[in-house]
Order: sequence, then C-alpha cells, then structure tokens
Amino acid sequence: MDLPLPVDGLCDLVLVRTGDGGLARPANDGTALTADEIAECARTLGIEGGRDLRVLVDDGAHDAALFGRVATALGCDVLVTPAGASVRRRTGPGLAGPAEAVPVDRASGAVVDWVLVQPTALQTTRPGWFDLAGGLVLPRTGLATLPLAGGLEFANREDFVVRRAAAARLGVGHPDLVTVALATRAGQFRLSTYRQDAAGERPGRYSGQDVAAALSATFLYGGDLRLWLRWPDDTAQCARLDAEVTALAEATGATVWTPEVGGEAVLLRGCLDLAARDRSGAVTPWREYRPPHAPGAPRFATDRDGRLVPGGGPTVGATGGVALISSERPSEVTFLERYADLSAEPGMTLVDLTILDGGRLALRYADGSHLAVGAVELRALLTNAGWQGADLQLLTPVADEWTEGLREHLSVLESDLGVEIWSLAPGAVVVVRDGLARAVDEQRRPARWLRAADADLRAESGRWRNDDGWLIPRRRGADEPSTPAPGPSPAEPAAGPSPAEPVAAERSPGEPAAERSPAAPAAAAPPPERVLPAPGPRPALTVPAPGSRPHGLRWLPDRPEVNADPVRVWLASPWSPQRVAVEGVPSADLFLVGDLDGERVARAHPYQHLLCLRVEAGGLVDLDRVGDLPADLGHRVAAAAGSFLLPAGWLDQARLQAGYDIDDAGRPQEETELPGHDVVLRCTGARHGTDGLPDDVVRWPAGGRGAGGWALIPAAGDEPTDDFLPLHQGRPPVRDGYLLVRLRVAAGRAIDARASAAALAAHTSIRSRLPELVADGVTLLLPPGSYGDTRVEQVLHTDGGRWRQRAKGVDLALPNLLGQRPAPDVWRPQPMR
Repeated sequence: MDLPLPVDGLCDLVLVRTGDGGLARPANDGTALTADEIAECARTLGIEGGRDLRVLVDDGAHDAALFGRVATALGCDVLVTPAGASVRRRTGPGLAGPAEAVPVDRASGAVVDWVLVQPTALQTTRPGWFDLAGGLVLPRTGLATLPLAGGLEFANREDFVVRRAAAARLGVGHPDLVTVALATRAGQFRLSTYRQDAAGERPGRYSGQDVAAALSATFLYGGDLRLWLRWPDDTAQCARLDAEVTALAEATGATVWTPEVGGEAVLLRGCLDLAARDRSGAVTPWREYRPPHAPGAPRFATDRDGRLVPGGGPTVGATGGVALISSERPSEVTFLERYADLSAEPGMTLVDLTILDGGRLALRYADGSHLAVGAVELRALLTNAGWQGADLQLLTPVADEWTEGLREHLSVLESDLGVEIWSLAPGAVVVVRDGLARAVDEQRRPARWLRAADADLRAESGRWRNDDGWLIPRRRGADEPSTPAPGPSPAEPAAGPSPAEPVAAERSPGEPAAERSPAAPAAAAPPPERVLPAPGPRPALTVPAPGSRPHGLRWLPDRPEVNADPVRVWLASPWSPQRVAVEGVPSADLFLVGDLDGERVARAHPYQHLLCLRVEAGGLVDLDRVGDLPADLGHRVAAAAGSFLLPAGWLDQARLQAGYDIDDAGRPQEETELPGHDVVLRCTGARHGTDGLPDDVVRWPAGGRGAGGWALIPAAGDEPTDDFLPLHQGRPPVRDGYLLVRLRVAAGRAIDARASAAALAAHTSIRSRLPELVADGVTLLLPPGSYGDTRVEQVLHTDGGRWRQRAKGVDLALPNLLGQRPAPDVWRPQPMR
C-alpha cells in the first residue's frame, strides 16, 4: 500500500496481517512483530518530535492492547482502524485530497472514524491532538487545550499525553472555582497552537493579558481562578511571572490563586484535588492576587492539606456515639435523633460524611458546597472530636456505582491515618439495634461491612469481622457474646423485627425514636471442652541488668519489664508448623506477639495455625507494662488483654515446641511436635509492599524534606518485574525497553537498603532479603506502598544509546506511568498510641 496524503504531525506506518493474524511489515509478511519492534519501525520513520502514529492495517482495533504498548513506548497516541474495517484510499467531494486514507466498514461499506489508542499507562477519556471525523484525521485549530474538571488546560505538543493523563485525574471541586492548568517559560506563560508553522516553531511565551484573552469565553469577572502551575526555579523568572499573574488578575477581574512563589500545585491522591506545596513537599498557603477594587474578604482559604476551600470551613457536628457528622440528608432532625441512641464498640469511631458522585468521601462546608476530604484535615477534625487513633466505621449509605471510587479514597485515608476504615456494602443502610450500628439490605437482611484495603470485596482482613450485620472485634473471645445482643439469625426468613419485638428496636433515617422493651436474656452456652492445657499464671517480672543485649526495637525502652522465669506462650501463624520449622515464623514486624492462653489465640484465628513456644527468663516483655506503643500494635493489645512481646533481638531465648492446625470454629486440631530449635523470624507481609523486608526499616530521605532520584520503569507500560523500584542518585546507564524517570520522593517514603541491612546485622534470628539486595548493588529502593505518593518530574527514553528528554516539568503520580492504581494499603510510619 502506498502512503496516503501526509498529515502534519502524523506519521503513517503500513503493516499487513500474517497468516495467523499477527502484524508484520509488507516486506516480511511471514514474521509477526512485537510492540517494541513496531515502535522501532515507527522511530525509523521519524515518529519522534511530538508526532502521533497512524497504523495502516485492517482491523487494527483487534490489537488495541498491543498498540497501547506501542503508544507507551513511543509516548504518543496511535490511530488504528476499527474492528471490521479496512483501509481504503478515497477521493471525492469534501475530502482533503486525492489520496486520503479512510477506514471503511466491510459489511456496510460506510466510512467510519479512526480509533484513538492512548498509551496503556496513560489512558484517559480525553481527546487526542487531532480531530477524528468522517473517516479523516483533521488538525484542530486555535490554542491547544484539554478539558479539565471545572476548567481548562493549555496543552503543549511534546508532553501532551503526559499532561492529559494528569489532567484527567483531577476531580470536580468547588463550583465557584475555575481551574486553569498552565506551563511556564522564562517567567511567562507557555501556550501552543494545534497547527505548527512550517519551521516547527516551538510554543511561545505569553503575558498574563494574553492568557486573559485566551480565557475570554469563560466568564471570570468577580470570580475566583486557580492556576495549576509550577513556579520557576530562577528568582528573576519568578519575579517576572509574579507580575504576569498580577496582570492576569487585572485583565480578568478575577481573584487569581497560585501556590506561593517558588512552590507548585500538586494533585493529591484519594481526594483528587490540588494542593499547594513547596519544593520539599511541605504544605504552603495559596497566594491571592486580587484585581483592583475587589470588594469584600476572600471567599477561599487554605486548609490543612494545602487545598483551597470555602473560607467558612467545614460544617461538622456530633451526637451520641457518632463522633463526626458532616452530611446533608433528608429529615436531618430525625437523622440526628436516631444517632443519639447509637454507641461505638471499644476501639472504633463512628462517622457519617458525604459521598460525592464518583465515590470520594467529602465534607459539607458553610456555603453549602461539598468537597472531598483530605487526610490531614480529617485527622484534625477527628482529633478535635476526641479521636485517639481508633478505627473508623462509616455510616453513610454507598451507591453501587460509587464503590470503586470510594474504595480508592478510603484506601488512601487508611494509610495516611494509620487505621482501618470500614464502610457499608452497596445498597445497605444502618439501623440502630440495641444501641449499636447494624448493616441491613433493602429486605432488612443482615448486610456486610467492607474494609477499604480488601481488594476482594468477599475477603475480610484486619482487626474487625462481620457478625450478622454487626462489626465486632476479630479477637473477641468465645466467652464473650458473639453479637452485641441477641437478635435474629441469618437463617430466619425475615431480618426485620419479630412479632414479639418492638419495631423501634431497629430504625432507619427518618423514623422517630421510641422506647425499646428489654430483650429476653439468652441462655448461656456451656463452655467448650479444652483441647490445650489451661494457661499458667502470669509470670513474675524483672528488669534486665544494665548492659544487656539490645532487643532491636527503637520504640521499646532499653530495659523493659520481662519474665523472671521460663514461660510457655502461644501465637498464631498463617504458615504450617512444618514450614515454620524450616523457614521461620512469618512476621512483618521485628517482634512476635504471644498469649498465655493458646485456646484464646486459636479462637481469634480460625483456619490458621497455632504455635507453642517456650521462652527462657528475660526473653518476654509484658506489654501491659509498656507505655507508648505503635498504633497498630496498640490496637492488637487492646483487643487481647495480657499480650506479651518477643523482640527480634531476644528470639534466641525462645524454642519451638509444638504446632496445631486451627479449624473453622477456632479449635486446635492434631498436634505436630517440633524440634526445639531457636525461633527464627522470617520477614514477610510488610505494609510497604516489598516482600522479605520488615516494616521497621531505615527510611529515606531523612528529615522533613523530600528528595529527587532516578528510576527505570518498563517502557511498555508494564508493572515492574520486582516488588520495588531501585532508586539511583545519578542517571543510570541506558537500558533498552525502559524509560528513565526523575522522581520526587517525599520524606521517609523510600528505604535505605544498606542502612537497614546494617541495623539488622547484629540480630542473627532475623531472616530478611536485605543482604541479597545489598549484594546486588541496591542502595535505595522505592516500595509499592509509596508509589502513589511519588511524583514524576521528568521522563526520558532511549535514543541511539543515550537518554533523550521526552517530558519535563510534569507533575504525575508514578502509578499512572506503571499502568496501575495506587496500592490500597499504602505504607506509612506508624504513629504512637
């Protein structure tokens, strides 16, 4: 096939089908090409320099996934024919020339439009650089722009696909705030037109008045305009840009908001709103540029997350056991009245907030608007309400179409707050039953509570579990009631009140309160027969002598109170006793937590395994005698009184004795005798997502400031082959098939592999992956749990054995380049309880 009439900014590549349906060059039609080979063919045709690729082959959309990888490798869009269409050369009235290439549907003979395939890692619903209409590829006219939630982005050709992906992530914000995304150059604004001149002149520099003219179709006078930009590094350029922003405010008559000079606006994960940050990643205020004679006080202010919010702040309340309410529901009076009867389980805080279309959790503000909530603001509001780090139970009903968006936002809040967050299943509502929140569906049958960190909605992890519509502590003992109060079982034909039970025992929003008649007491079941020996008495305690071996835990006092005599303790393990004897006890922490009562441990861990250990004198710490604990450990201790700690540095004082399988009822089964070896701890399951490393590592960069680093990522948009990204302080050697990205790593979000390995070297009972990583030359690494917090600043690709710039000055979350969403259980340093 001859090449069609060329289109400026578009590179045409002719391919044919192989006998088995693959894609090949016409000169070698028997050999199918890979995505990398197709990308290399395009490079030989001059695809570089801000051009898109059009592939002239029949049924191109059949290979959309392959072309998505080609687009990622090239950093551009790819145009292909729809499935069932062939490429035809057409002339005639209305067509641009005598040799236009158009897709034609083979069944109907009708001309159809080209299909836009975006890079796999940067897919959006936004349009491409060209207009696709009537089977033609038509250059757009005017300034290059992209739609932005509540505004507009001025785009540029060379980094178009990267900025388009960033713009697509921005969520809908305040209705009275217009957002405009702009690049800057030499102290002025950078604007591009879709049509480039014959010399390929680069985008020019424009003044604030020019930008005001470009925005003339948007009514801004008397309103508020937020600029999504990054200030230059050069002081003189900052001064010039400051004058241009002032001119923009004067020309539009709008109050213009920018980050402080020298800072930048970044897109926050979860709430998907813009925040002002300095170059170290710290929160800074938004700066206000008011036009002359602007009346009144500013309508917006900077919140604790660095976002622009209405000046009156959020409207919040509390009633009964619900610590935080910021919602607007029908019949709000009876809504609050119903919550007055509600109480929370120990270790849980009840909240009721707004959920926006799309699933983001939001606060109601004094002006009646609803904005997605950030983690810092939510923490402050909870703390003001008396919150002390308990897990959160969200009482707001969830529409089915909001599930994915809500889970993404709650996952970020979970990691930032260091707690578990549970929400209702789609379609479920809360009724008040015996003073506690019970989830029921439309037929009043018990419904499930869902945790944000559980990717499989049928799974259930964490410190809480479902029980007939209630959410109860997972470690609640069998001697306690399994539900807050007697009630109908799931086997009953109706989940609503029985004839003998007053309707007021369960109430939904809008139902009036009424007195409850006391429920009849349930007959106590006889305690089950013990399988294991009865727990021994609590051991006498002593304090280690001065100069004793270090225990290896930075948060634990140097000389905690320990057992004075040998003691038997029990702990749960997801690994079988046989595997533990060979590989060690799996743990994400540098310690193990045991209990004197083995059957209590078994009841709390059905389907797992039970280990029996003998700990010599001085090897076991009584946690009831320790003050401040990490938040996660504090929850575990609160749920199971009488817990003891085995620090990694003292594990050689513990011996494996026996193991048991635990059945679905939490009962120990057949005993497995174990050799009396010293206990070994195998690092696995850490929150940061890199297996073989403990949660407690040496973090990088130290202090409160972020730092830059380089990383190699697959060019085809695939996820990294390992569960971490090695970080380099300088540019690494060129590697084919990879992109080189410059990353901005927030403080403490990466891991210093060498320092972490050195910190564990003295503890011979720990088995970790760190020595192997250090031997392979890894000095710094970025775990998956930190991908979502890491920003991409530059993107480079390989070209003739060297790195070549593809995009600079971008602000994009790293997961967008890795073809994945942010990890749900993002790693954070654990606060103290």
